Amino acid sequence: MADLTGPRSVVVVLSYQGRHDTLDCVASLVDGSPEHGVLVVDNGSDDGVLEAVAERWPAVDTLQNGTNLGFAGGMNRGVARALEHGADVVTVLNNDTVVDPGAMDVLAGRARAGAVAVSPLVHYEDAERVWFGGGDVDPFDGLPRHLDDDGVARLRGPDPTLPYATDLLAGCCITASAATWRAVGGFDERFFLNFEDSEWSLRARRAGVRLEVAPAAVVRHAVSASFVGAYSYLGTFYYARNALLFSRLTGNGLVRTARLVRHRVVPGVGQAWRAGRAEGLRRALLLAMAVSAHAVRRYGRAPRWVERAAARWTTAPPARPAEVTG
Repeated sequence: MADLTGPRSVVVVLSYQGRHDTLDCVASLVDGSPEHGVLVVDNGSDDGVLEAVAERWPAVDTLQNGTNLGFAGGMNRGVARALEHGADVVTVLNNDTVVDPGAMDVLAGRARAGAVAVSPLVHYEDAERVWFGGGDVDPFDGLPRHLDDDGVARLRGPDPTLPYATDLLAGCCITASAATWRAVGGFDERFFLNFEDSEWSLRARRAGVRLEVAPAAVVRHAVSASFVGAYSYLGTFYYARNALLFSRLTGNGLVRTARLVRHRVVPGVGQAWRAGRAEGLRRALLLAMAVSAHAVRRYGRAPRWVERAAARWTTAPPARPAEVTG
């Protein structure tokens, strides 16, 4: 097991049933950023990921949570461990990413500049297209959004290599100093999965932390790699419930909350219905459960029966397309 003692940069990689992605991610860090420590945290997977990491990289530290704590809980345990062992900079990193050589040097350097938290420029894994170059809260419905190319261009200064300010960071990679993590606190575990990075970003800004994107640091992200299998259904539940939670915490009124449901949540159910009545009913049920959970303030991990239903639907035969009449 690695020794994390001493002032250093530590990258926390969270894994849940993602052995292949995790090993690729760790390899990019060990090979391309060897001066940065790595801590792999597992949320109770049964894929042997920590054993594989320990066998291949004895210097990489590992932590087994024993159960699925979600992104928020899993990352919080990893950040806490890194801080306890004396890290002066901590990065949270999705396991479905690959980090370009030198990126961690850039991010850690910015984090050490003071009350700064920073994300890299995040590309899609198979292209030079930018997935994240900055974010803000949409004034129409009050939900977080990634800026498009024009929006990013407005943030960037005349030198395209220099860091620039942003309203929100991307949870797939956030770097901050130990002092900043302690001042802001961890991710809100009520979210479990989805929107916790945006809520953390807003809380960081209220604490006086400057949020930046460092375009000289590039990370490549297999977008939505976590939302496969049962999580293709659970994603519907978490997105809807957590959108409502984020809206409540940020003080959205009824008008903007209604807009987010109409424009961000309901269309997904309609698309599923067009694919087949059974699929539409499943998505509608998940949406109803998400609204009910928010109404009674039940947050964190989805109810077990929802998880079981999602797993059962994943293995069910494909739904027949709806008949077209007219």
